[in-house]
Amino acid sequence: MSKIRTLKPSPSKIRKITGGKDPVRLLEEFLTKRGFNAEECLQQRSSDMLTWSLSISEEEELEITLEGVSRYPETTLYIGINVMSVPIKQCEAFCAAALTVADTLIGAKLSLVNYDLVLSTTVYTANMGLEDVDYYYELVMRQRGAVQEAVLDELEK
Repeated sequence: MSKIRTLKPSPSKIRKITGGKDPVRLLEEFLTKRGFNAEECLQQRSSDMLTWSLSISEEEELEITLEGVSRYPETTLYIGINVMSVPIKQCEAFCAAALTVADTLIGAKLSLVNYDLVLSTTVYTANMGLEDVDYYYELVMRQRGAVQEAVLDELEK
């Protein structure tokens, strides 16, 4: 008869190794590449969220937020910019125009936040690289002017 030999588990601990870059470092690298000082632009920091505010022009600020930082696989990146103020007069027509334009957007959305129309995108950061952050930044920035024009065109109809 042959003896059956059983293997005993090794006393060493098994470690979980997650891939991808740390989302906070990734955003800091992105901001530096774009010519912004990440520390100066940082507006809010908590254990689970960071928000940077980037001055694009005198009247425009871009907001970049990382949410769920403590839960790496679930961390989301939000990039948003105010497109235009919502007028109190003709508010109904303005909202109808914004909804019409929102349907034409690629990879972004329009939202009403307080008195502003905001163009934004939100994505998970898992396996995200610097090129991906650049892509979403450009996605919002390049559509901003077209959204302004399209909303104004819709209002004139």
